[in-house]
Amino acid sequence: MTIDALIQILTRAGKRAVPVASSDGSRLLVLPENGRLLGLFPGDGEANFLWTNPALADAGSAKTYFARDGWPNPGGDRTWLAPEIESFIGDPARPFETYIVPPALDPGNWELISATAAEVNLENRTRLHLFRPDREVGVRLSKKFGPVVNPLSDCADLQYAGYSLVTLLEVELRPGAQVRLGIWNLLQLPQPGAMLIPTRSSTQPQVFFGPVTAGELTVERSLVRWNMGPPGGDAKIGIKAQPLTDRAGYLHETATPGIWDLVVRQFAVDPAGDYADVLWSNGEAGWTFQACCVRNGAERFNELEYHVPAATAVSGRNVSRDESSVWAFRGGFEKISEAMRVLLGIHEINRSNKQGD
Repeated sequence: MTIDALIQILTRAGKRAVPVASSDGSRLLVLPENGRLLGLFPGDGEANFLWTNPALADAGSAKTYFARDGWPNPGGDRTWLAPEIESFIGDPARPFETYIVPPALDPGNWELISATAAEVNLENRTRLHLFRPDREVGVRLSKKFGPVVNPLSDCADLQYAGYSLVTLLEVELRPGAQVRLGIWNLLQLPQPGAMLIPTRSSTQPQVFFGPVTAGELTVERSLVRWNMGPPGGDAKIGIKAQPLTDRAGYLHETATPGIWDLVVRQFAVDPAGDYADVLWSNGEAGWTFQACCVRNGAERFNELEYHVPAATAVSGRNVSRDESSVWAFRGGFEKISEAMRVLLGIHEINRSNKQGD
C-alpha cells in the first residue's frame, strides 16, 4: 500500500495522518492521536517497511476497528513505559488473564504539538495507575520524529528510508513516592522475519514466555538470531545490557521474490543503567533489549523493543531522555547482506535460514 492510499484510508476513517518528507526522499506517516509513527516509506518505493494492522486495508474496516472496545493497535512505532508488570498486569500469578494495555499510555492522551514538513512533535500528559503500590502517578511523555542521515548514502542500489526519534519522560515528584518508570520503545515489523542482535560476547537470551525452539533461536559468539514467524504460540525473549552493542536489525523478504528489507535500530545501551522491566515470574530486572513474536489471531507481527534506564521519582532523577535512529533498506539479497555487514557486523548468514518460514 502506498503512503497516499494509507493517508486516504485513515482520513476517511476519521483519523488525522501527518506526512513527513526528508530531503533524501524518505517519507514518514505519523498518527498523532495514537502517538505512533505508522508508516516508513522510501522515496522511490510503494511498500511500508513497518507492519500495519490488516484492518487498515480499507476505510470501512479501519473505522470499525478504531471504534471498537479494547486496545487499538494500528501498528508502527509506539512508546510504552516499563516495568510492564506494574501497569499492564493486574495479577502476576495470572499474567495473561489479567493483562490490559493501560489506556493512559495507549492510545493515551496524545496531542500534536507542532508539525513541519520534516518534523513532528507529540505529547501525552496523563496519569498512570500502578498495580503493586495501588496508586496513580503523573507522567509526561513527548516524542519528536525527524530526519536522519542515511549511513549508507553511497549505496545507490538500495532503497532507503529512516528517521530519528527523541523521547522524553518526566515523572511526577511526590514525597516518599516509590516510582520507577522507564521509556520502552517498540517497533512492529511484518512476519516472517529474522531478528538479528549483535553482541559483544556470547550470551543466552532469557525466554520471557512462549515456545522458542532451538531451531528458531541460534546463539553465536557475537550474534543472536531469532527466526520469527513459524506456527506456534506468542513468544518473547530478552537480553540485558552488558553483552549488547548499540544496534539490532530485522531481515524480512518482501512480497516481491528476491527483494529483501533490512530495518536497523540504533539505540543507547548503558551497562550500568537502571533498567526497570522485570521477568513476570520472579521480578528479575535489568532487561534492555526484547523481541516479541505475536503469531496468533488476525494481528500477526514481530517486535523489536528496547528500554531506557528508569526515571525514579524517589531519588529525584525524574526525567529521562532518549534518542534513537531507524534505518531501513530494500533491495536484492547481496546488497542487503553488504548492509548487514557494515551496520551490524554480520559477515555471513545462511541463505536457507534467513527468516522464520
